[in-house]
Amino acid sequence: MATTQKRLTQQNSFLSKYLTYSNCIILAFFILSFIGILNHEMWRDETQAWLIARDASTLTDLYENLKYEGHPGLWHLCLFFIAKFTHNPFAMQFFHILISTASVWIFVKLSPFNIVEKTLFAFSYFSLFEYNLISRNYNLGLLLIFLFCYLFTRKSRNLIGLFSVLALLANVNIYCLIICLCLTATLIIDSIRIHKNKLHQYKLSRKQISSLSIGLIILFLGIGICVFQLLPVAIQDTAKDIQQNIGQETVTSKFDLFLSLLKPLGYSVRAIWYSYIPIPKFTDYNFWSINIVKDSFILTLLASLMSLFLLFYSIVIFLDKPVVLFLYLSGSGGIILFTWLKYQGTLRHHGNLFILFLACIWISRLTSKSYDIPQKFKKITYSLKKYQKTVITVILLIQVLSGLYAYSMDLVFPFSKSKVASQFIQEKGLAGEFILGSRDTLISPVSAYLERKIYYIEYEQFGSFFNNHQRKYINSQSKLVEKIDAAIKNNSTKNVLILNFPLNIENSQLKFTKLNEFKGSIVAEEQFHIYLVEIN
Repeated sequence: MATTQKRLTQQNSFLSKYLTYSNCIILAFFILSFIGILNHEMWRDETQAWLIARDASTLTDLYENLKYEGHPGLWHLCLFFIAKFTHNPFAMQFFHILISTASVWIFVKLSPFNIVEKTLFAFSYFSLFEYNLISRNYNLGLLLIFLFCYLFTRKSRNLIGLFSVLALLANVNIYCLIICLCLTATLIIDSIRIHKNKLHQYKLSRKQISSLSIGLIILFLGIGICVFQLLPVAIQDTAKDIQQNIGQETVTSKFDLFLSLLKPLGYSVRAIWYSYIPIPKFTDYNFWSINIVKDSFILTLLASLMSLFLLFYSIVIFLDKPVVLFLYLSGSGGIILFTWLKYQGTLRHHGNLFILFLACIWISRLTSKSYDIPQKFKKITYSLKKYQKTVITVILLIQVLSGLYAYSMDLVFPFSKSKVASQFIQEKGLAGEFILGSRDTLISPVSAYLERKIYYIEYEQFGSFFNNHQRKYINSQSKLVEKIDAAIKNNSTKNVLILNFPLNIENSQLKFTKLNEFKGSIVAEEQFHIYLVEIN
C-alpha cells in the first residue's frame, strides 16, 4: 500500500512538473512573440489585409475590396471587426500573436509529441518567425489544422465540430483549401472504416445521420463561400491566359516543351526540402525567403534528392496506416501540383507541406495500425519507423536554429522602412498635408502606419491598399513629374512625395526638396525617398 502511494505521489509530481514546464514554453513563446512584434516593421503584404479591412465600412465593401486578392476572406473578416475599434495596425499584430500562442498551446498541451519535440516546434522557424511575427493568414490555417487533429483523434468524434473547423479552414487561403479537401476525404473514409469495423455494416443511427447532415451542410457552405470569393480571380486569370494566347503560334519543339515543364516541376518537388529544412541564406542581408541552396547547382541537386528521400521516408512510415498515407499523399500531391502548374510561391507557401507532415504524424501516433503490410515491406517500414522521433527532432532542431536567426535579424535590423518613414512624416508635422506617392504596391505600408489614405499618382486618386485587378505603372520619371504637376496644381497645402527610388530629374515648373531617405531594409524594395514638392 505504501509503495503504491509512493508511486502515485511520484507520478503526480512528474505530471505537475510537466504541466509547469509546458506552461513555461507557452509563456516564453508569447513573451518572445510580443517583443518580436514590437520590433517588426510590417511589409506590404501584411498591411494589405489590414488596409482592405480598415477601409471597408460594410461587409459588402469588404468583399469588393478583396475581390481580386486571390485569398478567401476569413482573415480579413477578423481584421474588419478589429478595425472598427482602432485604425492602429499594431492591433492586427497583437491579434496575430494571440492566434500563434493558441496554436502553440494546442500543440504543447494536446498533441502526442514528446516534450522535446513540443519545445523545438514552439521555437521553430514557422512557429516563431514566418507564421508569427509576419502577420498573414497562414497561422490561422495552422491553428485550424491542429484543432482538426485534436478533434479527429478523440475517442468520440464530434462531426459537426470537425466539419465546422474544415469550413473555416477552406476560407483561410488556397493552400488551406487544398488541405481542407484532403482532410474532409480522410475524415469520411476513416469514419466509414470505423463504423464498418464496429457494426460490420454501413447503417448509421438517426443521431449520426443528423450530425453528418448538419456537418456536411456547414462544410459545403464554407467551401461554397470560398469558391465564390475566388471566382473573380479565376475568371480574370483565365481571361488573361486566353488573351495572351490569341494570335500566338506555338512552334516550340516537344523537347523544349518537356524542359519548360520539367524546370518548375523540379522546383515544386524541392518545396518539400525548403519547407522541412528552411535554412536561410545566412550570407545575404536580404535573407528572407531565400534558401541557402538557391545559387548553387550542387546544393540545388542535393535538395532535390533530399526532397525525394523525405517523401519516400514519409510514405514508408505511414504504410501501415492507409488513412494517414492517403492524407499525406493527397495533401502533399495537391500542394506540389498547385506549385508546379499554377503558382511557384515562396517559403511561406511551401510551409504548408511541413505543417501537413506534422498533422499526419499527430494522427498516426494516435490511431491504431489498420493494415497489415506485406512481409517484404515490414522490415524496412519498422526499421525506418524506429528513427521517426530522431528524424523529427533533427528537422525541428534545424528549424529552431533558422527561426532564432530570422528572429534575431528582424529584432536588430528593419524588416521594412515603412514604419520609420511614416514616423519621420509625423514628427515633421506633415501627416496632415497632401501626401502623394508612387507605386501603390510599395507605398501602401506607409498608408497603414499613417492611418490615412495617400494620393496614388498612377491612379490619380486617393487609396490605401493596392489593386491586384488593374495594375498601373509609370515608365519614366518625366511622365511621373507631369502627373505630379497635374495633381498639385490647385493644391494650397504642402505637398509630400513618397517614392521607393530617388528622383534624377530637373524641372523648371516644380521644385523638389529631398527631406530624407530610408534604405537598408530586409525586404529590399521597401526603401523610401521623401520629398517636399513646390510649384516654382
